[in-house]
Amino acid sequence: MLKNYPSMLRFSAILTLFLLLEPVLSAQEPMTIRHSCNFAAADSLTELYTYDASSEAQQIVEQIMKVNVLPQNFVIKSADCKNALATTIGKQRFILYSTTFLENFKKDANTRWAAFCVLAHEIGHHLSNHNLEETDPAIRKRYELEADRFAGGILFRLGASLEEAQAGINTFSLNDASLTHPPKRARLEALAVGWKQAEELAANSGNTEGSAAEDSDEKKLYKQALDEKDPFKAIELLDQAIEIKEDYADAYLERGKRKIDVEDVDEMRVNFRDAIADLDVYIQMRPKNPAAFVQRGYAHRRLDQDSLALADYNRAIRLNAKFAEAYLGRAWVKMKMDDNEAALKDLEKATAIKPEYAEAWYWHGNILYGFGEYEPAIADLDKALKAKPEYTDALDLRAGAKMFSGQFAAAIADFNLLEKTDPKFNSHFDRGKCYQSLGKHIEAIADFDASLRRHPDFSDAFMYRGISKMVLGQKAEADKDFENTFANTVLTTNYSIKIGCLLVQFNLAKEGVEWLDKVLEKYPDNQQAQKCRAEALKK
Repeated sequence: MLKNYPSMLRFSAILTLFLLLEPVLSAQEPMTIRHSCNFAAADSLTELYTYDASSEAQQIVEQIMKVNVLPQNFVIKSADCKNALATTIGKQRFILYSTTFLENFKKDANTRWAAFCVLAHEIGHHLSNHNLEETDPAIRKRYELEADRFAGGILFRLGASLEEAQAGINTFSLNDASLTHPPKRARLEALAVGWKQAEELAANSGNTEGSAAEDSDEKKLYKQALDEKDPFKAIELLDQAIEIKEDYADAYLERGKRKIDVEDVDEMRVNFRDAIADLDVYIQMRPKNPAAFVQRGYAHRRLDQDSLALADYNRAIRLNAKFAEAYLGRAWVKMKMDDNEAALKDLEKATAIKPEYAEAWYWHGNILYGFGEYEPAIADLDKALKAKPEYTDALDLRAGAKMFSGQFAAAIADFNLLEKTDPKFNSHFDRGKCYQSLGKHIEAIADFDASLRRHPDFSDAFMYRGISKMVLGQKAEADKDFENTFANTVLTTNYSIKIGCLLVQFNLAKEGVEWLDKVLEKYPDNQQAQKCRAEALKK
């Protein structure tokens, strides 16, 4: 089951390994490099200064190591090198990278993958036990192609397309061969071979491993878990099923889902890392089920592991290009990355595949709402509510879009319906503003009262209630509200201008000018105050 978009990086045992290996070099220690593999050039004798690796670099290495079976045999360090290199000092292997190099790879989707490509290449040298002191050009070039092929396989497993996987090589000007490096065309082909081999291996993996006999005890427990609405009870049943059959694939998938579902009933007890562990086991046995990648993508995203989430959604889409839920999940990640245009495209794909997909219509409308495109947003939210009439988030957002587009009566109708259907209704303030805009000040005051009962220090609610009281001739009560407005804010000038302008708007020009003149005495060049005062003088 997919969730709404909230906003999450995990440090695993591999980080402990970093800490165990770390004493070899301390921060800011010079290192003399005699032999190395630089991603884009031949090695040279140089002295570099090393620093502790950033958590971001460690996380990239962790993700790479997670999708291969070989143990880590190197230490990663930040250094003043050009991009990244693999080297050895004595018997200790190192990967050095430039922090500036990593930062430059955050500009778009392809360059993000380039950082993974470069570091995976260097890791490939160490995991292949390449002799970086080798001087034979033919052998050195073979090493480079082996490392590129390794990187291609890693990037497929992380969810990169072939184009994304080749981004590391395409980012650099590597057309010509050197003494140690093959030409660009050879390196691109080596990486493509590794990527394709990993794809074929995944495609050829069986999809029946870890099955349970229909009349077995573990199958009965699994079926009970499917019927169980309480996720905690379902998890207990699945624990028993897995205890009986340790390689029961479907039980791991269902238990992973239920561990995510805990979020719906007890946010304090949800453990997305445990859910990912179960989904990892399932995916190892059943690597062709896109639904498992979508579930794991959601858990990764909730842990702020956005690159891993994106990789999972990409993998799900490659497995099934018509899997609407995967496009929605990927859109959520892109929204987090402030790439709303790309998110809109994914949401459009989701609704094209599944026209009644309420959540996809809602988020498409949500983005348009953020752009200030209220009419198209309302059209999207209409579709979301047609597909799912009880969708309170969509109803609330549609009411807001109608309010901001000046459709105050229609907005009130939506707010009223929302109040009837949502026990957590908390839109009194916005509905109050709509009532006020229609001149219904008694109704507006009632909503501002309700808002202040929930939020006793809400300056805007005091201010707008004071305006309605002024319109109704309740000056003393209005003045108390204005006093409370200023008691709960330091933005005294801003609120003075707002009060003056609102009074002018509601045909209390004299009272409004008094507020505005006080502002202009202190700030004679304030354009907003000048504009509202000019409007008052016309009335």
